[in-house]
Amino acid sequence: MLFGRRKPGYTTTVDGSDPEQVILDLQKAEMAAKKKPKSEVFDMDAASETARRLKETGSVFDGSAAKTGEDVIAAVEKETAALAAKQAAASDAAAASTPEAAAENPAGQDLLDFLAAAPEATNDPFADQPTVTAPELPQLTPAQELAGYIRSRSASALVTPHALLVSEVENADELLAQMPEDPQCQDIVSRQGAKDIYYYSNANMSDNYAMIAQLIEDKDLCTMVSEMVRFNARIYPSATPMRYFRRSPYNLSQEEVEQTWQAMQARPEYADIEELTNNQNERFLFSTKYLTRRYAKAISDVDDYCD
Repeated sequence: MLFGRRKPGYTTTVDGSDPEQVILDLQKAEMAAKKKPKSEVFDMDAASETARRLKETGSVFDGSAAKTGEDVIAAVEKETAALAAKQAAASDAAAASTPEAAAENPAGQDLLDFLAAAPEATNDPFADQPTVTAPELPQLTPAQELAGYIRSRSASALVTPHALLVSEVENADELLAQMPEDPQCQDIVSRQGAKDIYYYSNANMSDNYAMIAQLIEDKDLCTMVSEMVRFNARIYPSATPMRYFRRSPYNLSQEEVEQTWQAMQARPEYADIEELTNNQNERFLFSTKYLTRRYAKAISDVDDYCD
């Protein structure tokens, strides 16, 4: 065939006026029908327009409409109505055939009426649930309670002086003596200061910070400054900026730093603590026990150029 294949089961008689145009119209109608989803209802307007043009050219469907002599438009309308009725009947039958629908709505009544007539639920949905009781926590011993108090202070960055425990807790010394033997209190350790013994939890506070906190609690500024300068020179090694003591946790004022340094220079036990100024005119303290002045100056200077 010159102008395309025919659809199976579909024949058309075309007069000699303009057969090519008629065939093109039919092909367009076929392409439009192929693009539509299978579940889509037949478009009445499109079908009527196609039937009208076929009638004008004298063409007829080779089907029931042609055999009975019915008008093409009427046949299309009739077939469309029959298709819609068939789909509606199939949908109703599928809904009625489900056992859930039959059990919930046996008489085919309206859903809202069925829900309104249903009895209200009076039973507690949680009545059959077993009651679960939270397990009881083991009762703490007096020593464990005291350890908890020391831990809470350590978490707040504070060591606990022995004098404070004795004044606040009855039999504090007996409870402290029980802690090394109690597995629940193994994190409670002590540190000897200049004025007292200090307790802390090494699970909540490092040993280095406990040393700083102990020096602050002793309130001996000369000892605190000298110990920190020696510690930094020995461990890192580095010189200690004098502004270091103006920060937390020391929080000394500039005047207190100057007065402490002046007092240290007059006491022989601090003879190893010396001062230097780096290339940015910043003042440092260092210990000659661990650093030479030349090395302390070199590690304190700021590089003018860097990669």
